This record gives sequence, C-alpha cells and structure tokens, in this order.
Amino acid sequence: MDLPRPALVKQIELHLSVEGRGFSYLLCDRVSGQILRLSRQAALAYRGFAGAALGDAAARDRLSQEDAKRGFTALAWLRQMRDGARFTKKRFNPLQMQIPLLDASRLQPPLEGLARRCFGWPGAATLVLLALVVLVLGIRNDWAIMVEFRDVFSVEALLTFGLVSPFLKLIHETGHLLAATRCGVRLRKAGLNLIGLYPIPYVDCSEADLVATRGQRILISAAGILTDIAVGLTLFICWHLTDGAELRQVLGRAFVFSVFSSIVFNANPLMRMDGYFILADVLGHRNLGTDATASLRRLWRSGLGLTAQPPRFRLRTEMVLALYGLASMIYRWFILATLVWNLLPRYLGVGLIVGAWGGWLMFVGPLLQKVRAVPPPGPEAAPVEGKPRRRAFAALAGLALVGLAFVPLSPVTVIDMAPDTLATYSVTVDRPGAVLRAAAPDARVEAGQPLLALENADIASRLALAELRRAEADLARRIDTAVGAAGAQRGAEQVATAEAQLALARADAAALQIAASAAGRFTLTRVLHPGEYLAAGAVIGQFLPEAEQTVLVGAFPESRVQHFDRGLSDITLRVGGRYLPVATDRARLAEEVRTDAEAATAQRSFTLRLAFDASPAGFGPGGAQARIAFAPIPVWRHAAGWVAAKIAQFRDAEIAERQQRLENT
Repeated sequence: MDLPRPALVKQIELHLSVEGRGFSYLLCDRVSGQILRLSRQAALAYRGFAGAALGDAAARDRLSQEDAKRGFTALAWLRQMRDGARFTKKRFNPLQMQIPLLDASRLQPPLEGLARRCFGWPGAATLVLLALVVLVLGIRNDWAIMVEFRDVFSVEALLTFGLVSPFLKLIHETGHLLAATRCGVRLRKAGLNLIGLYPIPYVDCSEADLVATRGQRILISAAGILTDIAVGLTLFICWHLTDGAELRQVLGRAFVFSVFSSIVFNANPLMRMDGYFILADVLGHRNLGTDATASLRRLWRSGLGLTAQPPRFRLRTEMVLALYGLASMIYRWFILATLVWNLLPRYLGVGLIVGAWGGWLMFVGPLLQKVRAVPPPGPEAAPVEGKPRRRAFAALAGLALVGLAFVPLSPVTVIDMAPDTLATYSVTVDRPGAVLRAAAPDARVEAGQPLLALENADIASRLALAELRRAEADLARRIDTAVGAAGAQRGAEQVATAEAQLALARADAAALQIAASAAGRFTLTRVLHPGEYLAAGAVIGQFLPEAEQTVLVGAFPESRVQHFDRGLSDITLRVGGRYLPVATDRARLAEEVRTDAEAATAQRSFTLRLAFDASPAGFGPGGAQARIAFAPIPVWRHAAGWVAAKIAQFRDAEIAERQQRLENT
C-alpha cells in the first residue's frame, strides 16, 4: 500500500477539542492554518493512517483498507483546501477586504506580564473599582452623560465616531491579544479589515479552536467586550472630571460609541463576531453558524420538493437552527445593504462605483452563479426535480410581490420639537439701556415679577423734559383761558400735545423695566453684567409661562413637504416617555427664505409649528419628538421616493465635496 510522504503528514495535526458534552475532532494544516472537522470514526482512521505514514510498523500492520481510504480522503480534502487558498484567485471586493500586516505571535512574549495582570485578579479588581466609581459619579450627577445618546446619529457625532473608532477598535483587539496570551494561545495574523473603505483592525485567534479549553475560548471572545467596557468606564470618569465643553463633548461621544458599538455589533450573536463565538461556546455548539445555514437550506429545499440532505438533529433543534440562520442572514444582508446605500453618494462618484461593484459581488454575482450552474448529466427524459411545486411557489411569490407594491402605507417622519424660544417665548429688550439689575439665571417667577431693569439717560432726560412741558402747557392754558374762548381752545391743544409727549416718554421709561406677564420659568441665555449696554432687540433669555397651550417648532425636511400638502393622518407627540395624540389641524408649515447679499444666494427652509395643550414650563431640555404620519401611498411610490432621495443626496454630496476641494486648493 502506497502512503503519502512523511513531510506532508508532519504538516498536519489532529486535535481533540471539548464541545458541549462531547468532543470534536479537528484536523489542522500548519502551513495554511485551515481546519477540517472530522467525525470520530474518520479521526481514529486518520490517526492510524498518519502513524503508518510516519514509519510506525505496528500502525502499518493494523491499518485496514477502509481506514487507509478515510485517511487519504481527509488528506485530500486538506490539500484541496490548501490549493484553493494558494491558487484560486479571490475576487476583489472593494466593500470588504482583509489586509494582513504582521505576525501577531511576535507581540505575545513581551506582553505576557501585562496579560497576567489584565486578565487576573488585578484586572478584575480594577474593572470592579472603575464600575463603583462610575456608579457613584453617575448618581451624583444624575447620569447627565446620557444626554449624549440623544444626538448619537447627528453629523457631528458620526464625524467624531469616524475619527475615534479605529483607535477604539485597536484597543478592542489588544484585549483579544492579551487574553490569548494569558491563555497560552498562539495568535496568527493581525491586520486591517476594510469595510466600505473604512479601516478596522483585527487579530486572528483561530488557534484557540485547537488548544484552548471552553472557558478560555469564552474569555478570549469576551476580552474585546470587557476591554470596551473598561474603556467606556474610563471615558465616563474623564468626562465627569473635565471642564472644557469641546473636550467633554468628544469624551462623551467616544463613551457612547465605545458602549454602543460593543453592544450592537461585537456582542451581537447574529454576526460572526465576539457575541457569536461566546454563544457558540456557551451552547457547546462550535459549528453553530454552519449548522444553522445547513438546516435552513434543508428546510428550504424540502419545502420546494427538492432533494435535501437528511437532518442531523431532531426536528425541534432543526427548526431553532433554521430560525437562527434566517435571522443571521437577514441581519447580514441588512448591514451590507446599509453600507452600499450610504456609500453610493460619496467621493465624487467613486462611492457609486465601489458600491455597485461590491453589491454585484455580494448579491447579484452569487445568484447568477447558481442560475448558470450546469446540472449534472442524466437521462434526457428525466423529469425536473420538484418542477410543479417550484412553479407554483414562483407564481405565488410573484403575485405576492405585485400585490405588495400596491399596498398603501403611510409615510412617517419623526421631528425634534421644542418650545418656540426664538420667537414666541423669547425675551427681548424693547428700548436700549444699561443693565441695572436682572433676575436669577434660571428660576420660577410669578406674574409681574421683574426680569430685567435698564437705565437710559436719554430716556430719563426726555421724560423729565416731557413732564416740564406738561406743567408749562397747563400754566399756559390757565392764562389763555382768561383771554377768552379762543385762548381756552389754544391752551387745551397745548395741554393735549404735552400729555401725548409725556405718555410716549413714560412708555419708553416703562419699557426699560421687563416683567413676567404670567407665572412661569425664566432662563437667561446670556451672562448680564451691571452697566452692560444692551441694544434694542437684543435677546436676553426665554420665558416659558405656565399656560394651557404650548407652541412647538421643529425643522421640517423639504423632501416631506409634498406629503404634508397631501394631508396628515396622525400626529403623536413623545414627551418625557409619554405618547400623546395631537389633532392634525393644529400643525402648520411655515416657509422661510434666507438671503445672503454677499454671496448672492438664497436658502429655503421649512418650520413645523404645532400647538399642544400643555404648559411650556413643563418641557425639559430634551424637548419632544413628533411622529407624523401622512396620507397613505402605495409601496412602489415609497421605493420611488427612496431612489429620488438617494439621487438628491448624491448631487448634494457631489456639490459639497467639489466645494471643499475648491476651498482646499
């Protein structure tokens, strides 16, 4: 019996790994790093086969023909995998690339001491101490940092995330590196994943499948999440101890994204990231993703009347695995579609090319490959497998899609609303003057309580002069009355004129004293110093009265104006965790045109004004959110609107990027 060369067999290692209540048998190629999973019978056969190939006479005598066949089959599979990795040219995908940079195992020996401290009692004690400090600080400031979560998707927050995310991810991967070093697992490559042209560091910890125990694998997978938590707690403390507004905002957003990305992405078991590997080891099902995909395929083919492989698990387990596989597939497609959709209008048309290229490779290419696949040769008159059922399924699916296109759905938009503090509830200075005294910066005031007192020497002089002229006019009227009727009439006219001038002067003097028109909350929006001069029309603060109705305003997107003109079907206002209905006739849309004389341009914007039955003083700093549902339109019109919005976004991005290039040159 001819056996393979010993040099080839020495490059292959057979490993026994704990999985659930049993074991898994893994055949590892030390050259390519690829791993092949074997059954127990095939693993025992390969063990004897490898011993015979390495010159063990006793193993050669015990080797049966069937065991030799299984050994050759396993070896052939590994060689095929190796040749495929070496000689098969992988299609270039600009949306998803992996660039190995260095051998991460070289970094492990110098970090052994640090790894023992980080993933030992010192590291656990530090993490608990950070959590206690954060708990104390959070209770003292009423968890004020949570305000950063409200603007998590703003442009400024996303720009901050784009700058700090690679560094946070680098720290995350360092946690995996230290955990693997602590568990004695040799790392392989480290490098960059380019996801949508965005760099994300990575380290290859696949050696843990061969040499690590179940608890060690869970620790290595959870190390990145634990590192993110430690970084988030540290950022929370730094945010609390920092006074600068800009630095505090950056630290707050870095805290949000450190926690947010770790929970939504890294801890998510639907993606092959840390959460998936933790779940697989906790369940004792190492091949969870592959088995879930296989179960979903088996159920799909069985439903279409096609030949499917026999089930490996009980029906209940098969259904759970298929459901997990379906959820994982839908989530991955959603993430990839979101990447493609958001990449299209960027980089002066390059984003369109990259997005179309990557979308073709990930979505259209695999589908066309299956359609163009040539079936194996067989008898000419052989019936097509499951053809009637597939035709019926295709017809029903087509009818369902056509019917779905005409289902009416209401377009919905959510708008941030706040009391109209720029107009309705703003407190402005009617007459110019110097600050004499002002109310507290933020306090409740009663009706008639003074908010601001000004002094103006010109107005005081005009008032004194008007009072003197009034006295002179009264004296003149008395003298003229003695002359006759004509004198009496002339004197009355002089008195009326003097009284009118005096009324105007007194109104100007009264305007220097600003008082609350009703009970409510007054807030200064600027710091006022005694003697500071304020011009007429200057805004000093906002006053929210304890009235029965509030005027709310919010920026309305121009793309939704046509839906507003067609009519509203429902308005729901979210205030402090409560959802309150609002009548649609209380919504008004105002158009504002702002012109720039220097640039000779004009900008148009729309403001939604909403009258709501509640006191303005009851609104907190976060304001409210209005969920507006418009008149229903068919689904196909929704799709057309999305495409039109993407085209408009592409044009806007192109104009903005060209403008930026012109400014930089």
